[in-house]
Amino acid sequence: MGAAPQPRCLSTREWETVRAFAEAFIDPADAVLTPAEIAANIDHYLANVDSNRIRSLRLSLFLVEYILPRLEWWPFQPRFSHMGPARRRQMLQRKLAGRRPRLFRDLARIRSIFALGYYGDKRVQQHIGHPPVTQRPQFSDEQLRPLGLPAIVLHEPQEEVLTAEVCVIGSGAGGAVVAAGAAASGRDVIVLEAGQYVPASQIHHDEAAMLPRIYKEGGLQTTVDMDLTILQAQTLGGTTMLNNHICFRLGDRGLTPTAGPDTLEKWARLGARIDRQALESAYDRVEAAIGVRPLLQAQEPGVPTIDGPNGRLLLEGWMALQQQRPELQGFASGLFRKNVRRCLGCGYCNLGCPYERKMSMLETYLPRAVEAGARIVTACQARQIERQGNRATAVRARLADGRPLTIRAENIVVAAGAIGSSVLLMRSGIRRNVGTRFSFNAGLPVLARFPEPVDAFAGVQMATYVDGVDFLLESLFYPPALLASIMPGWFTSFQQRMGDYRRYASAGVLVGTEANGRVKRSALARSLFGPVNYQMTAGDMDKMKQGVVRLAEIYFAAGAETVLPAAFAECEMPAADYAGRPQAMRQLLDARIRRPDDLILGSAHPQGGNPMSDEPSVGVVDSNLAVHGVDNLFVCDASVFPTTVRINPQLTIMALADYFVQLGRL
Repeated sequence: MGAAPQPRCLSTREWETVRAFAEAFIDPADAVLTPAEIAANIDHYLANVDSNRIRSLRLSLFLVEYILPRLEWWPFQPRFSHMGPARRRQMLQRKLAGRRPRLFRDLARIRSIFALGYYGDKRVQQHIGHPPVTQRPQFSDEQLRPLGLPAIVLHEPQEEVLTAEVCVIGSGAGGAVVAAGAAASGRDVIVLEAGQYVPASQIHHDEAAMLPRIYKEGGLQTTVDMDLTILQAQTLGGTTMLNNHICFRLGDRGLTPTAGPDTLEKWARLGARIDRQALESAYDRVEAAIGVRPLLQAQEPGVPTIDGPNGRLLLEGWMALQQQRPELQGFASGLFRKNVRRCLGCGYCNLGCPYERKMSMLETYLPRAVEAGARIVTACQARQIERQGNRATAVRARLADGRPLTIRAENIVVAAGAIGSSVLLMRSGIRRNVGTRFSFNAGLPVLARFPEPVDAFAGVQMATYVDGVDFLLESLFYPPALLASIMPGWFTSFQQRMGDYRRYASAGVLVGTEANGRVKRSALARSLFGPVNYQMTAGDMDKMKQGVVRLAEIYFAAGAETVLPAAFAECEMPAADYAGRPQAMRQLLDARIRRPDDLILGSAHPQGGNPMSDEPSVGVVDSNLAVHGVDNLFVCDASVFPTTVRINPQLTIMALADYFVQLGRL
């Protein structure tokens, strides 16, 4: 088997298990990398990940090495890494790829780690036809040069105690807007950010290297039952630094009108009363500040249209389907509006922009906050908020080098995200309703293979949408490693599908879930199993399946030869058997997809946890975003949403933060 190199994260035994799994997962006869090289790539990635999920991975590797072989019909099987490759593959096929108990299905999720270890390698990416951005003929060296924006000046505290009029915890869509607004009004502001500052000069297109650096838990964060991956940033600028910069308003005219109550009406029924006109004015100010514009007005002059073939296929298929099904004429569709400028359409939005073309918090509100006098402290984890009576007095924090830091402030604004804000309040002894009414925009990728190369990577990652009311369909394509993590299939079928990388298009079905999740109260449970307890309801699962059927119809109308929902259960739908037969598609999904963990679900849009309501029995904060019972403590991020907003939420978070600033509570 050969001696293992010196692993940085894995033990020698774990390295052997990973190498043996790689040998079974990727057929060496048709592989660009050796199993040892794949194992080395995985070890390098894990060594840079700061996540308690590493413990779960170690347990999974232990089970694969010692337990799975003992569950075979012959009890004296050798250890997994001591088996022959063919026997390993047969065992994994039986135990992990089929419909098996939950234990084996959750073990199957380690597959994404192996996909990253193989398809994250540049040699493999070249092999499947994904060229580096610098080798694409549509881009000149001049176009690929960053705009040269000045770096953000950070504050590096030497003392253990700082004082401020306003302390803002978090620098994303909510925190950055609050900090800039408070600083502009003359307030002394300190911003604490748990992540590091990653300037454009340090951003690149290596997925395996960037994921651990800018994503919380290196992209491994999941719900407690591991049914849904939760993608959140941990970097200065928050998720605005690495999202797809989609800008929808609540009640956007570009969306399909609904017959029932809109989002603000639903919130009002729960006791959250937002002035509609004031919020619209906040949207106007935010859109002007971050440069929101229609997608095709935001592209770099002289480059091909950035909506790309992937985005265009979704709309072309939708128009063709509407001609076949006139009853679909009332549903909205179109190009996204985005906060970008001179976008190249390189296809790597989720890793940050090395060309400085995003108008994220790094390019807009945070520099303005610093110019107005705000101090920003990065790599600083807020641990607890101290109180005296009904007033918050200080934030206890810890710097990356272990030094304690205390910020004494007249007002404290928590904007650490739907999970982080809830956890911080719990640690601070504020527990009533905290962690409740948690929801997601749950996403399910659907892939479609076409007869000829599509080259869906050529263009912005997300470009177009179709609104089905109960679901949104959004064009979405990933670079190879991330696409491999959602590609259905095992072993030979998986490898063959990834070999057809250039022929695939993809989009996501987005469902705004019911607010039935909660952030776990136990720190031990959060550490071991993930921070959120959530189970998709039958109603939301039905909406997801409806969206898959509609998306498959669109792709068949566009000429796809087969459609593949991202699922552990095999649900391939060849055009010869399913085109024009939506009922047959639904029957297949109902037969194969019986529970959420049959699907490869994810969300970058967690919401709730500190719901807004003027009723203390329901909410954590009131309609002015003040924590009930604490005069000078506020929460301003997606955690205050009493229900999901259904759409991509970044613009609404920013508008709500601007709305809060205008209330004049700071």
